[in-house]
Amino acid sequence: MKLTSKVRKTLDIAIRLLIATVALSYIFYRIYNLPQGQLGAFATSVLAGKGVVYTAAALLLLMVINWGIESVKWRMLIRQSEEISIGKAYQAVLGGLAVSVFTPNRVGEFIGRVFILQKTDPVKAILLTLVGSFSQLLVTVVAGTAAYVFFAPKYLSLMLFDSTWLVSGISIAMALMSLFMMFVFFNIPVLHRISILLPEKYSERIKNSIDAIAGCSKQLLLKTVLLSALRYLVFSTQFFLAIRLMGLQFTAQECLLAIPVLYLMLMAIPTVALTEIGVRGSVSVFIFGLMAGARGLDSSGMLAIISASTLIWFLNIAVPSLAGVLVVFRLKFFRR
Repeated sequence: MKLTSKVRKTLDIAIRLLIATVALSYIFYRIYNLPQGQLGAFATSVLAGKGVVYTAAALLLLMVINWGIESVKWRMLIRQSEEISIGKAYQAVLGGLAVSVFTPNRVGEFIGRVFILQKTDPVKAILLTLVGSFSQLLVTVVAGTAAYVFFAPKYLSLMLFDSTWLVSGISIAMALMSLFMMFVFFNIPVLHRISILLPEKYSERIKNSIDAIAGCSKQLLLKTVLLSALRYLVFSTQFFLAIRLMGLQFTAQECLLAIPVLYLMLMAIPTVALTEIGVRGSVSVFIFGLMAGARGLDSSGMLAIISASTLIWFLNIAVPSLAGVLVVFRLKFFRR
């Protein structure tokens, strides 16, 4: 059934309002339900720290750079189908965050991005966006594997008896997974063979969409993964600064091992919106608790780690999502 222009406009407005309401409600709900005492501990740690103003400014600047790099990466991929400005790409990324903030593992991010485009078919845009997401996943796995190889024998084996074979086995499995993912990523162009094999009952639209990502050159894929690596370095630096801001004295070398393993574990754990902050905090306490030694973290140390993790969520997800809510009102879910 073909929708009239008036019906399409009404449905667009209704969906925009729904997304904006749910996104804002979720963000403020998570802030309101922070663990008791966390805001007070956060304020105390921040005010007592040295160079607070400079650290806070650096964290905010890195937040802008983080999503700026993602915008450049996404624009580079989408240009295979539609030419857009970097400003519009940045808006699309923020809009995607607003849509994804309340969805499992933030899968709604694709919807928020692709519906800001005017010419590109949504299926094609989603597939091109998936290429960028896969490159970020690849960097997370490779960096996490490299850190795990050094982290596990030193810290994880302390809680497992006769675990050498287990630690070594996991390291080998993860290394093989990293190699496999790199092989798949840099051989995305062979997907055009899959589109040829699709049955006739599938529309030409799907075949064209698959051919769009199959048209990504290896040079483009290399640029994409390098930008993902740069972005990974940015938000890893943010986490390190947040840890120091909370007064924790883990060294840069310790964080260099812990943070990639932390992000690897977060990637592997499926989450829904309501549990995301809790999962982040729990995994952070577990990883840094191992590094704290046999005594582990005391209550104030645990609260500081959870606060650092929450701060990163607030800076990289909540604040950009609030800005992204404004972008949601520009999305068009129904086209002619």
